[in-house]
Amino acid sequence: MNELIASLLYVGLMLILAKLLEEAFLKIKLVPFVGAIIVGVMLGDGVLGLVNVNMVIQFISSLGIILLLFLSGAEEFEFRSKLSLSITAAAAIELALPFLLTYVSVALMNLRLEPLLIIPLIMTSVGPLARLLMDMGITRTSLGNSLFQQGVLVEIASVVLFAVLLTLQLGGSLVTLLSIILLIALVFIMGPWVSKLLERVEGYIKVREIEFAAVISLILIMAFLAELVNFNSAIMALFLGILLKRYLNDRPELLEKLHGFTYGFFEPLFFVSIGLYFTKVNLGILALGFSLALILLASKILAGALSAMVLKVKPLINGLGTSTKGGVDASLLVTLLTMGLIPKVTYSYLALAIIVNSLAAPLFFRLITRPVIQVNNNIRVKLNSRIMSISDQVKPLTASCGESLKVIINRINERGVRAIAIVDNDNKPLGYLSVQQLLDVDPALYETTLACDLPLNELVTIDSNAKVIDVLRRFRETEAPLIAVVDDSNRLIATIYERELLRLLTVV
Repeated sequence: MNELIASLLYVGLMLILAKLLEEAFLKIKLVPFVGAIIVGVMLGDGVLGLVNVNMVIQFISSLGIILLLFLSGAEEFEFRSKLSLSITAAAAIELALPFLLTYVSVALMNLRLEPLLIIPLIMTSVGPLARLLMDMGITRTSLGNSLFQQGVLVEIASVVLFAVLLTLQLGGSLVTLLSIILLIALVFIMGPWVSKLLERVEGYIKVREIEFAAVISLILIMAFLAELVNFNSAIMALFLGILLKRYLNDRPELLEKLHGFTYGFFEPLFFVSIGLYFTKVNLGILALGFSLALILLASKILAGALSAMVLKVKPLINGLGTSTKGGVDASLLVTLLTMGLIPKVTYSYLALAIIVNSLAAPLFFRLITRPVIQVNNNIRVKLNSRIMSISDQVKPLTASCGESLKVIINRINERGVRAIAIVDNDNKPLGYLSVQQLLDVDPALYETTLACDLPLNELVTIDSNAKVIDVLRRFRETEAPLIAVVDDSNRLIATIYERELLRLLTVV
């Protein structure tokens, strides 16, 4: 069968099986992406040998790494408060001690692992950590903030160190290193201008999805430039994501499209490809993988416990919290394999060690940490949910005809939206006012001008029995800034904003 045609079948099977196992792992409170990796191991040479990594799958996997790291940079690397000296010292311990202990331990096992290979093993993965903190309801606590800051510092330092060691491994000269440093510096220095350039593209080009196309184009071009100077394209995408964090945060609709593009297609296939790259799994690989996993977990817990003395937090909780794996670390291993720097056997037991730790650390953390908020994972907004199932999260935002523009503006600012519904005394919708209309009014008249003194726009309404997908379709058809949900008596019971609805849909 033609390779391209066969790839259609392979990708289709990989995608749906990955999502099914991710769901299964989620239901039993295990890290979801491990399910996708297991799919790859089972389908590939590791077990059944049904799917081979051809050029199509390798290309999709490469794009998956780039896009996944871009979104990691845009969403994960954020300090929620000012960094302290104690956090920095703790992160240094959590990077140096596991590196030293792992290096000595593998040497005693007669394994030849270069420092470049140890970096992905000992780094903390912020993505799984953020999810763990969210599940335990401790994201906004001092403990959660401390763990997150330690994780971010360790991961950033690990990525930078990996990039330098990789360049040296490839025989990079001082000129090459300087070129890479210059390129990274240029990316960050040009940050404000890059954002402004993207904003100008939005303003001048009116074709559909231009914002999405411009961001994807920028990611791919920067990846190409990175490879041109012998720098890893995925790591460049990570830095680019950090650079465009504020730009994307100001455009949640664009961010949701990137989520769908990456997490709906490229991410699951990337994690499946991690498993596809495994060689035939045997007792030797299992023994090495689990032994390394034990060494890594012990070294990370010990380092976290020592750093806890600096931070004055519980040692075991800090140790397990900073031991989360899976994400950037796995992508670095795939990079080394596809570049031909490690054989499949080495890749297999190193990847297995990361997989085991990505399951073990969160599991033990949950056992010893009491959740602050009990999260019901069964309550999830889906496209076929009734729109009123989210009524607690989308409170009505309305004003009456007799209320002043000053009052209306304050309400809009509090909610952070672009329009407000105007209702009569029976709470029946009359229309809506947009922010643009309010900006056209002289601010000196805000206190004396009433809502119905301005021409009201026609308000799109929908029945309370409608589903979420119906509301999204109405937004697409009408391009309305808000949609009102009405009951059988045509009384307004909820106001839906597309941005808020998309955020609820993407809460995992």
